[in-house]
Amino acid sequence: MSLLPVATNRTSTPLQNQRLMFQLNSDQLAIQRQYDQLSTGRRVLSISDDPASAARAIGLQRQVSRTDQLVRNADASEAFYQSADVTLNKVDSAIIEARGVAVEAAQSILSDDEREALAMTIRQQMESIVSAGNGMFTDHQLLGGVLQTESALEHISGTVRFNGNQATGQTKLGDGTRTEFTVTAASAIGLGEPFIEGSSLGAGLNENTRLIDMKQGDGVQPGVLTVSDGNNFVELDLRQAATIGDVADILRTADLDGRSLSVTLGADSITVQYADGLPGTLAIKDAAGSRLASDLLISNPDGFRPPPLVGDRLSPQVTAGTPLSDLNNGAGLDLSDGLVIDRGDDRYTIDFSGAETVGDVIIAINRSDAEVQAVLNETQGRIELHALRSGVDYSVGENGGTAATELGIRTATEDTAISELARGRGLNFNPEGPDLVITRPDGVELELELEDVATVGDIIDLVRDHPDNQDTLRVQIALNDVGNGLRLTAPPGADPIRVTQPGLSDAGTYLGWIPEDATAAEGEIDGSFAVLNGSDFQPRDAGGAIDTLLRLEQAVRDGDISEIGRLQARLDEDLDDSTRTRGRVGVWHSALQDSRTAVENENVLLQSQLSDAMDADLAVVISELQARQVALEASMRFVGQTSGITVLNYL
Repeated sequence: MSLLPVATNRTSTPLQNQRLMFQLNSDQLAIQRQYDQLSTGRRVLSISDDPASAARAIGLQRQVSRTDQLVRNADASEAFYQSADVTLNKVDSAIIEARGVAVEAAQSILSDDEREALAMTIRQQMESIVSAGNGMFTDHQLLGGVLQTESALEHISGTVRFNGNQATGQTKLGDGTRTEFTVTAASAIGLGEPFIEGSSLGAGLNENTRLIDMKQGDGVQPGVLTVSDGNNFVELDLRQAATIGDVADILRTADLDGRSLSVTLGADSITVQYADGLPGTLAIKDAAGSRLASDLLISNPDGFRPPPLVGDRLSPQVTAGTPLSDLNNGAGLDLSDGLVIDRGDDRYTIDFSGAETVGDVIIAINRSDAEVQAVLNETQGRIELHALRSGVDYSVGENGGTAATELGIRTATEDTAISELARGRGLNFNPEGPDLVITRPDGVELELELEDVATVGDIIDLVRDHPDNQDTLRVQIALNDVGNGLRLTAPPGADPIRVTQPGLSDAGTYLGWIPEDATAAEGEIDGSFAVLNGSDFQPRDAGGAIDTLLRLEQAVRDGDISEIGRLQARLDEDLDDSTRTRGRVGVWHSALQDSRTAVENENVLLQSQLSDAMDADLAVVISELQARQVALEASMRFVGQTSGITVLNYL
């Protein structure tokens, strides 16, 4: 606080008055500022008041806003976790109740009315899970995917269709890392899980293979190489290389005392040698900071390895953009005939005529009406098919060609294990004789014992190699050209082809030749052949708790004890999935509470620091206000005294 000096000597009256008015105005502004600090509690009201403190306060305010948002995120996520826990508890309770009913239904002595009552109880538990699957919190699905706006589950003709997705919601908590706050229907109740996980498509290496797609997606980093024949050194800059073809082209430009390099790409390898094919020292090493030669496995820094230098196991990753011609280790795939997908009693033909890449194949399957979602597992380099309809069987077969087999997604093949038949229960064998008898049209019987066979292919070999089946009237056996199943053909004779399963054997039934309520089946004449077409011997369940309960309801009505036992084991797996998911939500909730406590503590600290930078000390402000008021009063008295001075005061 300062006072202007009193005007003396030759100071003019107007200037003196101006200086006095400036003093009064300054005092009034200072007092007003003190009043503002008292009313707002803030010491810094504008940046000009204290630039250093204001700048620090702006940064603190940003951090406070961030922590406030994180706390709000935590509050919202906690509400989601609590709702998800309630929903999963409903699922657990329904599965536990259904399993108890299944145990009771496994008794062989029950009346039709009792079985119907048990079946209706299972239906109620299934409806409870459907209701839970359609549960929402605010505007997000709890299990059906956060981007799903309508009901995720829909009843259709005794089945349930999944209309949702597997998208999970994420938010920022604690240190700002993204954290999931919803769970998927796949993890909670098994909806949309794959009913077949295809075999590897095996992408082959070629000139257009991107470096970032090699090593199963780990990639190869471009760099700088030094190539030498022992006397001459050439440095090659490959830092701009994008494909393995770029690497090969630049290596071919090396000139070592008139000798050039030959670079050859194999299905999974790269070979570097002298173009003239003659021996000699060929050293290749990475420059400082480069790993290109090491990643390609052609590093030979001291030239100890004689050419050719071969780098193998380069393993290109299969991506949606991988051309079909690159698959099957570079041999390509023949998908011209397409494939068929059976969903229950409906068959859908998938046309791949316009497909050029793996992504085109995925799109063609997903655009069909088969209610199947195809997903490319880039880590494993394979196609997975997910069922979207619960309560029906799925299978993928051929359409006269080999597309399903070449894509690795045919559900019934020669490699199908005998232990996987009968929906995983395996076959029952006849301890007193053959398990299967195939009677040719000429009356010759082929007796087959299957106890020691491991796969369907082994059964095919037994028929083909049977000593009584080596003449011109022999029975031929092969997988169906369309769909799945085993087809028996033979020259026509007095009788049709006949298949029987003696004794306790059920091999004919679960190999698809004999209906479940029979012990024998006969073929028919198709053109110039006697034919017995078998049905699909490896249909797949859609999977998930709802599918299990729909099948269990029917099995209880039918009194199918064997199927009830199989589904009991499935219910145990479904319960484990739901319980694990609920446990994961509990872990998230616990971690969330710890994270929120840390953020709240950080927020308190930031608020304290912001207060130190911005808030006024009321005692100091009041003291300064009193001083300013005294100064203002002094200034006003002085103005009053000076305003009354006349010339007489100087006489």
